[in-house]
Amino acid sequence: RQLGCAFAMPPKACVRCAGKAVLKRPKTGDAMCRECFYRVFEDEVHATIQEGKIFTPGDVVAIGASGGKDSTVLAHVMKVLNERHNYGIKLILLSVDEGITGYRDDSLETVKRNKIQYDLDLKIVSYKELYGWTMDEIVKEVGLKSNCTFCGVFRRQALDKGAMLLGANKIVTGHNADDIAET
Repeated sequence: RQLGCAFAMPPKACVRCAGKAVLKRPKTGDAMCRECFYRVFEDEVHATIQEGKIFTPGDVVAIGASGGKDSTVLAHVMKVLNERHNYGIKLILLSVDEGITGYRDDSLETVKRNKIQYDLDLKIVSYKELYGWTMDEIVKEVGLKSNCTFCGVFRRQALDKGAMLLGANKIVTGHNADDIAET
C-alpha cells in the first residue's frame, strides 16, 4: 500500500544552472541552488558598491563585527568581493565589548574565529577602555530604565572611535530586511 500522492512533484531546478534548487529566493521567488544564490547575492552587493562608488583604492574599512549572522556574512562577502574585484581596500574587523556580563562573550569568540577564518585584523574596543565604565556599571547607576538607549548611542560612538583608532575612513555594518523594517 502506498502512502501519499502517487504523483510526487519532482524537485525544482535552479533557474540559473538547472541544478537542484534548495531555496526559493524571497526577493524574486526564484528557485535556486546554494552556489547560484551566493553568487547572485555577491553580484548584487558588488553592483551596489560600484553604483554608489562606495570604496576607493587605499580605503581602510572597518567592518562592524558583532559575531552575529549579519556581520559574519558581511565580513565574508567583503573579503570575497575585495579579492574577486580587486577593490584595493584594507578590511579590519571592529568589535565592541559593552561590558554586559554574559552578553557578548560568545559572540566575541565568534568574531575571533572570523578573524582567523577570513585572515583579517581585529580590534575589540570596550566601553571601559573608551568611556571609563562598563554597561553593567552604568546600569548600577541609572537603573534598567533607558539602558538600551544609552547602550545604542554608546555602541555607535564606540564604532566611530574604534574606526578612528584604526585609521579607518569607512565603516560598514551588516543588516537584514527585518533590521531595516524596525529602524
